[in-house]
Amino acid sequence: MNLQLLTPGLAARVARFVPAVLEPTDVLLVDTVAPRFAETRPDVLLALAFAVRGPRAGQVGVDLLRIAQTLDDERLLQRTGDAELPLDWPSDAAAWQAQTLTSALVGPAEGASLFVAQPLRTGQVLLMTRRLWQEQALLAARLRALAGPVAQPLAAEDVASGLAALEVTGEAAAAVATALARRLTVVTGGPGTGKTFSIKRLLALLLEHEGAARPLNIQLAAPTGKAAVRMAEAIQEGLEAVPGISAPTRARLGQLAPRTLHKLLGMRPDGSARQNAGNPLEADVIVVDEASMVDLTLMRHLLDAVPPHARLILLGDRDQLASVEAGTVLADLVGGAELGDAADGNPLRQSIVRFTVSRRFAHAPTIGQMARLLQRGDVAGETEALGLLTGTVPPPPTETLADRVTQLGAPVNSRPTAAQLDALAAPYLAGYVAELVTALTAHGPHGAPLQDPAWHAQLLQAFERYRVLAVHRNGPLGVAGLERALAERVRAAVGENTLQQLGFWLGQPVLVTENAYDVALMNGDIGLVLPTADGLQAVFARTVAGQLQTKPVALVRLPQVAGALAMTVHKSQGSQFARVALVLADRDSPIQTRELVYTGITRASERLDWLGTPERMAQALARRVSRASGLGELLW
Repeated sequence: MNLQLLTPGLAARVARFVPAVLEPTDVLLVDTVAPRFAETRPDVLLALAFAVRGPRAGQVGVDLLRIAQTLDDERLLQRTGDAELPLDWPSDAAAWQAQTLTSALVGPAEGASLFVAQPLRTGQVLLMTRRLWQEQALLAARLRALAGPVAQPLAAEDVASGLAALEVTGEAAAAVATALARRLTVVTGGPGTGKTFSIKRLLALLLEHEGAARPLNIQLAAPTGKAAVRMAEAIQEGLEAVPGISAPTRARLGQLAPRTLHKLLGMRPDGSARQNAGNPLEADVIVVDEASMVDLTLMRHLLDAVPPHARLILLGDRDQLASVEAGTVLADLVGGAELGDAADGNPLRQSIVRFTVSRRFAHAPTIGQMARLLQRGDVAGETEALGLLTGTVPPPPTETLADRVTQLGAPVNSRPTAAQLDALAAPYLAGYVAELVTALTAHGPHGAPLQDPAWHAQLLQAFERYRVLAVHRNGPLGVAGLERALAERVRAAVGENTLQQLGFWLGQPVLVTENAYDVALMNGDIGLVLPTADGLQAVFARTVAGQLQTKPVALVRLPQVAGALAMTVHKSQGSQFARVALVLADRDSPIQTRELVYTGITRASERLDWLGTPERMAQALARRVSRASGLGELLW
């Protein structure tokens, strides 16, 4: 790429890096500011270009001692042939870092330089833009300021009697008590550990004691539209069975409507927020679910908008995949608490509650055991988890391994075999497709029973019992290739000549890929193309007051959609299926990590199938998500 740059020699120096791993704008930015600071060294400007690039790769900063290995790993995802030129990294990374730190463009946190070098206790140095440094520093200051007691806590006897009436004990009681006493509460734990269960009872207790003159203002939010819908369903689920609360409180809980964080904060296209320190949220309690998916900047905007009197409660699983954008806020919060000195007096420590007992895997103790092993994060745990996946380690005594975990074999020449694709499709064919074919055989595609919303809800529930999850989007083992192969098998079973319209076919699952407020669809919503009284439409499930309902949308009004038979593990976060098939990439991919495998297997509550080799699985379990972040240093 021919870049017209001001700095002599810079264009030649970055030639192999652009566009392989750097965008032209990364280089143009540092080249533009370099003359004002008399910086003419191409290697230094190359380093600063990587600091500019960092947020696009989910990194707050860049560690120049490790960037070469990290970037070469990332290029594994993009390589198309052996003819690609290798990246010409500086031969001595330590000397490269030392040289860069002498630049007038780089300085300490206290200065006004455009880039900041943040030393870590590990001996690493993170090089970042001053904007990202300020985001970290502001967020750390806000979190520490929020980690104190509430101004007007409930009386101890009200707390005790409320917990007893709500029948809340153990870890749940600890979470509720913490959230009642403190302005900031972080509840972390794996799927099914009762995070939402606890917060639902916390909100019930607060509503039972709200003043008649000033009703409690509760705001619920999640990072994505799909996660917000899941949060609403979790709040409404079993609401009638919550003991010890009045009918008005039950009704108020049922009326709570979670929103996306972007909508709650009024995020604008320029990155600013309508709700901020000068215009805080009108809220007494703010609850954010799936907090592991919230990036550094969005979390800072949220903390800015918390009113001085309000409680903020963050729920999430720190072992899941982090946000796509820069930062690992939840992991920095929770991980720092575990590594720090318990006697350091840091008030953040008292704000963190960990849940360890999961109920999701009551019918699949092998999956539950694997989740606990991976949460430990040590080599022995990874080895035992791999043994459970491959059958070399005996399962818990309450079940046989074959009942719950099945290896579908290894791909051949990096492609799934026809038999493996048949196995991946089989749960769909035996599930929702069988119900659809039975109805078609009995009534025909235009029969009135196929237009019944109750039957639509039943079919949607059947479809939601199973999902194929992949690591990558492209390739035969990625979402694109798997979706095509699975759709061929589903269409063949339904009948190629059944109803079709606008490129959609009867029984086709669709995944919404953008928020569409005009038709009340969120990114991540999943529906089925089914007959209705108004013709073929996409039908989506909705939970209203704890009851499953359906929402048909005309095909011409659908936003951007993709197939939903296969989806990435990233897209599946926040979802739960009875059965999951996890398809690994057949190469050493940098995104195929322990966190990704953990997220994938914990989407399943009853059964797990997986396709790949033990060697690739072992590589994945040994690889951690590598995110450069200095927030933990500032917090702890």
